[in-house]
Amino acid sequence: MRWLTEFYNERRGILARYVIEAPLPAAAVPLGRAAVLAEYPSTPRRSRLSLFERAERVGGQDASGWVLYRIVKDNGQGSTGVAPAQAT
Repeated sequence: MRWLTEFYNERRGILARYVIEAPLPAAAVPLGRAAVLAEYPSTPRRSRLSLFERAERVGGQDASGWVLYRIVKDNGQGSTGVAPAQAT
């Protein structure tokens, strides 16, 4: 099955989309995360993490800042469920 995964990085203001082949959405998420980290590698940190940054990670955000924004079945058209505009 094909899944359209979208990951968002608030610090960089980037939304990245990937089509992933996987049997279940739970299997598609790590594959999508690996793809986004390969395309947008994280920059090395110079200092230790603050207490707030460490608490953010516990809340589901990993060190790179990428979070899963959306995952849907891919219908083969690259659409995220929004109907295309009709030409008049």
